[in-house]
Amino acid sequence: MKNVTKLLLVLTVFAVGFSSCSKEKRIEKHLYSKSGKWNNTLYEYKYYLDGTLEDATNYTNAGFIEFKEDGSYVWTFAVNGNTDVSPGTWTNTDTQISLTEGGSTTVWQILEESKKTLKIEYTEINTEFGNEKEVYTLTFEKSK
Repeated sequence: MKNVTKLLLVLTVFAVGFSSCSKEKRIEKHLYSKSGKWNNTLYEYKYYLDGTLEDATNYTNAGFIEFKEDGSYVWTFAVNGNTDVSPGTWTNTDTQISLTEGGSTTVWQILEESKKTLKIEYTEINTEFGNEKEVYTLTFEKSK
Protein backbone atom coordinates (compact mmCIF):
# COMPACT_ATOMS: atom_id res chain seq x y z
CA MET A 1 0.00 0.00 0.00
CA LYS A 2 2.90 2.36 0.77
CA ASN A 3 4.31 1.83 -2.74
CA VAL A 4 0.97 2.75 -4.34
CA THR A 5 0.76 5.92 -2.22
CA LYS A 6 4.32 6.91 -3.14
CA LEU A 7 3.63 6.25 -6.82
CA LEU A 8 0.47 8.37 -6.73
CA LEU A 9 2.36 11.19 -4.99
CA VAL A 10 5.13 11.14 -7.61
CA LEU A 11 2.62 11.07 -10.47
CA THR A 12 0.69 13.97 -8.93
CA VAL A 13 3.85 16.07 -8.61
CA PHE A 14 4.75 15.40 -12.26
CA ALA A 15 1.20 16.14 -13.43
CA VAL A 16 1.11 19.49 -11.61
CA GLY A 17 4.55 20.44 -12.89
CA PHE A 18 3.69 19.44 -16.44
CA SER A 19 0.34 21.22 -16.51
CA SER A 20 1.77 24.52 -15.21
CA CYS A 21 4.61 24.32 -17.74
CA SER A 22 2.21 23.66 -20.60
CA LYS A 23 -0.06 26.55 -19.51
CA GLU A 24 3.01 28.81 -19.44
CA LYS A 25 3.97 27.74 -22.98
CA ARG A 26 0.36 28.13 -24.19
CA ILE A 27 0.24 31.71 -22.89
CA GLU A 28 3.65 32.44 -24.44
CA LYS A 29 2.46 31.23 -27.86
CA HIS A 30 -0.79 33.21 -27.59
CA LEU A 31 1.18 36.39 -26.91
CA TYR A 32 3.37 36.29 -30.02
CA SER A 33 1.26 34.22 -32.45
CA LYS A 34 0.14 35.76 -35.75
CA SER A 35 1.31 39.38 -35.61
CA GLY A 36 1.74 39.38 -31.82
CA LYS A 37 -0.19 42.65 -31.78
CA TRP A 38 -2.71 43.28 -29.01
CA ASN A 39 -4.95 46.37 -29.02
CA ASN A 40 -5.33 48.06 -25.62
CA THR A 41 -9.13 48.38 -25.58
CA LEU A 42 -9.38 49.52 -21.95
CA TYR A 43 -6.78 51.11 -19.65
CA GLU A 44 -8.01 51.57 -16.08
CA TYR A 45 -6.12 53.48 -13.38
CA LYS A 46 -7.11 53.72 -9.70
CA TYR A 47 -5.35 55.66 -6.94
CA TYR A 48 -6.00 54.88 -3.28
CA LEU A 49 -4.81 56.84 -0.25
CA ASP A 50 -5.13 55.12 3.13
CA GLY A 51 -7.56 52.62 1.60
CA THR A 52 -9.88 55.25 0.09
CA LEU A 53 -10.29 55.57 -3.67
CA GLU A 54 -9.11 59.11 -4.48
CA ASP A 55 -8.88 59.01 -8.29
CA ALA A 56 -9.97 56.77 -11.13
CA THR A 57 -9.33 57.20 -14.84
CA ASN A 58 -10.30 55.05 -17.80
CA TYR A 59 -9.05 55.24 -21.37
CA THR A 60 -10.45 53.28 -24.29
CA ASN A 61 -8.43 52.41 -27.39
CA ALA A 62 -5.18 53.34 -25.62
CA GLY A 63 -2.73 51.99 -28.19
CA PHE A 64 -1.30 48.51 -28.53
CA ILE A 65 1.53 46.18 -27.59
CA GLU A 66 3.41 43.84 -29.94
CA PHE A 67 5.01 40.73 -28.45
CA LYS A 68 7.79 39.18 -30.54
CA GLU A 69 8.81 35.52 -30.45
CA ASP A 70 12.40 36.53 -29.60
CA GLY A 71 11.23 37.94 -26.22
CA SER A 72 11.13 41.59 -27.24
CA TYR A 73 8.12 43.89 -27.31
CA VAL A 74 7.10 47.37 -28.40
CA TRP A 75 4.35 49.09 -26.43
CA THR A 76 2.64 52.08 -28.05
CA PHE A 77 0.54 53.96 -25.49
CA ALA A 78 -1.73 56.55 -27.11
CA VAL A 79 -4.23 58.73 -25.22
CA ASN A 80 -5.53 62.27 -25.62
CA GLY A 81 -3.46 62.84 -28.76
CA ASN A 82 -0.17 61.90 -27.05
CA THR A 83 1.80 58.80 -28.03
CA ASP A 84 4.58 57.10 -26.10
CA VAL A 85 6.52 54.18 -27.63
CA SER A 86 8.40 51.88 -25.23
CA PRO A 87 10.54 48.95 -26.38
CA GLY A 88 11.72 46.21 -24.06
CA THR A 89 11.82 42.50 -23.34
CA TRP A 90 9.19 40.18 -21.91
CA THR A 91 8.88 36.83 -20.18
CA ASN A 92 5.91 35.02 -18.73
CA THR A 93 4.86 32.34 -16.29
CA ASP A 94 1.42 30.77 -16.07
CA THR A 95 0.22 33.69 -13.85
CA GLN A 96 2.41 36.70 -14.74
CA ILE A 97 3.94 38.71 -17.57
CA SER A 98 7.19 40.54 -16.79
CA LEU A 99 8.03 43.57 -18.93
CA THR A 100 11.57 44.97 -18.75
CA GLU A 101 12.40 48.40 -20.14
CA GLY A 102 15.68 50.21 -19.52
CA GLY A 103 16.71 47.81 -16.76
CA SER A 104 13.44 48.20 -14.82
CA THR A 105 11.03 45.26 -14.65
CA THR A 106 7.29 45.48 -14.03
CA VAL A 107 5.46 42.26 -13.15
CA TRP A 108 1.84 42.15 -14.31
CA GLN A 109 -0.62 39.60 -12.94
CA ILE A 110 -2.64 37.78 -15.60
CA LEU A 111 -6.32 38.14 -14.69
CA GLU A 112 -7.71 36.69 -17.91
CA GLU A 113 -6.06 35.13 -20.95
CA SER A 114 -7.21 33.45 -24.15
CA LYS A 115 -6.27 33.48 -27.82
CA LYS A 116 -8.29 36.68 -28.27
CA THR A 117 -8.29 38.41 -24.87
CA LEU A 118 -5.66 39.43 -22.34
CA LYS A 119 -6.36 41.24 -19.07
CA ILE A 120 -3.43 42.12 -16.82
CA GLU A 121 -2.98 44.13 -13.63
CA TYR A 122 -0.11 45.86 -11.87
CA THR A 123 -0.27 47.23 -8.32
CA GLU A 124 2.24 49.68 -6.92
CA ILE A 125 2.34 50.49 -3.20
CA ASN A 126 4.15 53.50 -1.74
CA THR A 127 4.29 54.25 1.98
CA GLU A 128 6.58 57.29 1.78
CA PHE A 129 3.73 59.84 2.03
CA GLY A 130 1.03 57.69 3.60
CA ASN A 131 -0.47 54.44 2.45
CA GLU A 132 -0.68 54.98 -1.32
CA LYS A 133 -1.71 52.33 -3.81
CA GLU A 134 -1.97 52.61 -7.58
CA VAL A 135 -3.69 49.89 -9.60
CA TYR A 136 -3.36 49.63 -13.37
CA THR A 137 -5.71 47.19 -15.14
CA LEU A 138 -5.31 46.75 -18.89
CA THR A 139 -7.58 44.83 -21.23
CA PHE A 140 -6.26 43.82 -24.66
CA GLU A 141 -7.84 42.20 -27.69
CA LYS A 142 -5.78 40.33 -30.27
CA SER A 143 -5.39 42.28 -33.50
CA LYS A 144 -6.62 40.51 -36.60
